[in-house]
Amino acid sequence: MTATRKKPKVSVILIDWGVRESFHSLHYLNRQTVARSDYELLWVEFYDHRPATLDDSLLDQWHVLGYPRECIFHKHRLYNAGILAARGDICVICDSDAMFTPTFIEKIIAAFAETPDAVVHLDEVRNVNQALYPFCYPTIEEVLGPGCINWRNGTTLGLDNSPDMLHHANYGACMAARRKDLLAIGGADEHLDYLGYVCGPYELTFRLLNYGCRERWLRDEYLYHTWHPNQYGFNTDHHGPHDGMHLALLALEARATFRIGPWVKCPWLHRRFVRQSGSLASRFAHASGKRGRLPYEPAWHKANLAAPTDRLYWVHRDFFGFDMFTHAGIWYALPTGGAMPDMKLLTSRADCWRAESMTQLQGLLPIDVERWQRERNGGSLPARLWRKLRAQPLHLLPRRVLRQARRTCQQLSQVQLFGQ
Repeated sequence: MTATRKKPKVSVILIDWGVRESFHSLHYLNRQTVARSDYELLWVEFYDHRPATLDDSLLDQWHVLGYPRECIFHKHRLYNAGILAARGDICVICDSDAMFTPTFIEKIIAAFAETPDAVVHLDEVRNVNQALYPFCYPTIEEVLGPGCINWRNGTTLGLDNSPDMLHHANYGACMAARRKDLLAIGGADEHLDYLGYVCGPYELTFRLLNYGCRERWLRDEYLYHTWHPNQYGFNTDHHGPHDGMHLALLALEARATFRIGPWVKCPWLHRRFVRQSGSLASRFAHASGKRGRLPYEPAWHKANLAAPTDRLYWVHRDFFGFDMFTHAGIWYALPTGGAMPDMKLLTSRADCWRAESMTQLQGLLPIDVERWQRERNGGSLPARLWRKLRAQPLHLLPRRVLRQARRTCQQLSQVQLFGQ
């Protein structure tokens, strides 16, 4: 189902893999302060599943990819399908069973007007009071009441000067970026590490930052979520390798190594396919040379799951002076400044620390925060420039210079515009 009307400013991509019991998000998203024509709502389902309680009159696009139940769901394939189908300049990937305030779309449009090269995130307020299940349309005040686990001082714990914002803020709740930028970095990574529930739009965020976008968190707009079975933290679905706190290792590695492109690109995410006309289903069918549902992905079949990859992941760069890695469940740290180490030589190095978890390793490291801050912020101008230069691979330098020049031109043009 696809509704035809004028080109919207924003495309909201909502995904499902046959699990949603309530579709209340559509109730809130159809009650926004901006004109309904300014945004579109896309629902993308992984399996051959069409719930009778999903009211398609509330949607602009409804795409059912139709994979068989023998396949493990891949949320990143759903993201890519939504990005391809989106008609808006701004794509929003967000929790499909959240509550939204009436100013949600308005605040996102305003954020990109103020910061055109942004990748925007909104945090999610979570309540674990099981009395609110099944979903009963509670007020925002009720969500902030008994059972709320991450609201303090008028904001979320993750945005309240958290010492570990990467894990305390919900990077997977809501991300917005320009569609052209999402296409430029190759869309969401469809590597097997992201099969199942350990994945999320933060993987796109980290690579968008490497591409030159700027991370921005809204501090006056939130999503709200109430308890339901098998939710985050108690999920029993298949998952790929993570850092012990449900952030995918491959995504963290992209952040640490400044990688821009995906390891595995969506097979249909190329220029010719993006520019084709017609429905998303017909375009996928044309691209695959088949009619009907999408081509089968044998590597996603439950019976064909590959063994865990025997690879070394670079998880953190310059964690208070140390680079952190993990391999086969063991965590390692080296003084920062080097390249990816050889796994065969890593354990024999005298300056290597080792532990069985990330948090245990962080507790073992001889961290001197004051010295680390002095080294980062002090020194001569040439020394500071050299540290910035070597912080990223040299082959990315031309792209970084070009992006900075483009950003400066945009800022100058805005100054001239407001000065008239």
